[in-house]
Amino acid sequence: MVKRVQHSQSSSCPMACALDAIGDHWSLLIIRGMMFVETHEYKDFLAMPESISSNILTDRLKKLEKCAMIKSAPHPKSKRRKLYYLTPKGKNLAPVLIEIARWAAENLGDDVFIPEDKRPYFDMPLKDVTAMTLEKLSAWEKENIPS
Repeated sequence: MVKRVQHSQSSSCPMACALDAIGDHWSLLIIRGMMFVETHEYKDFLAMPESISSNILTDRLKKLEKCAMIKSAPHPKSKRRKLYYLTPKGKNLAPVLIEIARWAAENLGDDVFIPEDKRPYFDMPLKDVTAMTLEKLSAWEKENIPS
């Protein structure tokens, strides 16, 4: 088994420390799901097109909770299920994820597919897309997460 390197143990570089928190293969995809695709349940993460395995998903959800990027709450319809949602720390990644998507669309050519309903967001100012994203998350939380 390969030992995971914690960059923050040897470097205080902001990029290295950020990679410790979100630099693995799955964390940003999980956050993307919550932020842009209304994915909030374990079963929905498993159904993402990237095909995350259940053991990796469980590990990443725990890691993201430990880093205070996400929280979980009991599902209102079932005690056995949880809803996952972004904390303010996780929501602060919105402009970063938007810019990563824009970079990919601009630089990765035919490998990237942008649904028709999402295309207008690529031409809008970053602050507007970020504000719309955060408003949508807030509305979902008011509807689904008890205060």
